[in-house]
Amino acid sequence: MELLEQVKKSQRISHNALDDILLSDIEAGAGELLRVGVYPYEEDGSISENSLVRKAIELYAKGMEDFEEKGSTYMASFEKLRDAMALSGEYNAQRTDNTDNDEKDAQRQGI
Repeated sequence: MELLEQVKKSQRISHNALDDILLSDIEAGAGELLRVGVYPYEEDGSISENSLVRKAIELYAKGMEDFEEKGSTYMASFEKLRDAMALSGEYNAQRTDNTDNDEKDAQRQGI
């Protein structure tokens, strides 16, 4: 299922009038995951099919839209899942700056 459809279904939305807002929430949720080191994208740039990544983004969208007037509850759930994923090596973003930071850190420490 496409992530937009998953988010719409989870919020009981059956029309397309809010698609732009929901797509913005999806991208913001992915950006928030990336900000803490969780890489939410596939190699082709699409959102990952990983169920935890998708659930985290769904929770983010529900929090942003204050679904059932429980936005703060959904956002707290998102934050807990985001933080747990950030601590797990399985979801960590890879370095892309092409510098050898480990070697520089070792030189600073005299190793």
